[in-house]
Amino acid sequence: MDTKLFGRHQPGGLFQVVDREYFPGSIFWVNSSTGTDASGYGRNPDAPVATLDYAVGLCTADAGDVIFIMPGHAENLTTATGVNCDISGITIIGLGNGSLIPTFSTTAAAGSITIGAADVTIKHIKMVANFATGTTTGVTIAAAGDGCCLDDIQFRDTSAANEFLIHVSVATTVTDLVLKNCSFVTAAGTMSGSVVFAGSSTNTRVEDCVWYVDSSDSVVDHQTTAAVNFYMARCAIVNIDAGAAGYCLELKTGSTGIVHDCRFGYGKADAEVSCGDAVWWFENYASNTIAESGLLDPATSHAIP
Repeated sequence: MDTKLFGRHQPGGLFQVVDREYFPGSIFWVNSSTGTDASGYGRNPDAPVATLDYAVGLCTADAGDVIFIMPGHAENLTTATGVNCDISGITIIGLGNGSLIPTFSTTAAAGSITIGAADVTIKHIKMVANFATGTTTGVTIAAAGDGCCLDDIQFRDTSAANEFLIHVSVATTVTDLVLKNCSFVTAAGTMSGSVVFAGSSTNTRVEDCVWYVDSSDSVVDHQTTAAVNFYMARCAIVNIDAGAAGYCLELKTGSTGIVHDCRFGYGKADAEVSCGDAVWWFENYASNTIAESGLLDPATSHAIP
């Protein structure tokens, strides 16, 4: 009788019984403490590789390969492609909780994780800005990064100076991007925007994310070119910057989509908090005043017959 569970033996690895729905391809292991970036390593948690980029290079495109990053893994990012997820269809999963969540620290301005291929999923890691004059971008989604999913990624600054200037940059024309369960927390600094779209996008989906940031421009910034079918739900965005002229969420004129059940807070007393003239808005609340309840935003002026 056929079942979802499937027994197999990876060359150089363990005998495994896996659910084919979630693990159709090979499985690789990464651990900075015990790993070695060399031939023969990576297929066994007792003999892992040391860096994520090396593990990516072991994967086969579009085979459903999965990389597990083990608890306590710590890695520094010094270049824009120090970790380049340039193999399509891979899934990267961090293991561990609290202080053991796999952590990637940017120790140079250019330090970043780059998504350089389609259908890449990264789940449950921490990104820490740790460069004295600011990290340009935490995660760079290149033009080839259609279908990227960032799930449960924690973005943190080390200090007001050691900060992310942008958390996630998205190249123009990227389609089917998913951000979910992510948290973005910054110190008071010079950040210019959190999730910044360089141009158009199609079918972007943002769900259950939280921002508490100090941004000099829009926090989620899609102001250059219109978005097609942009979707945001159950998110909370607070920009503590009291002098910024941006928005919590800014969608270019003519953008289409749905935004519902979100909460927006802005430290600038007279600032608008959301922008999108062709978007459907349902049950979103906003405030410019701390310690007071938000108001329905955009305001309702129409009647339904």
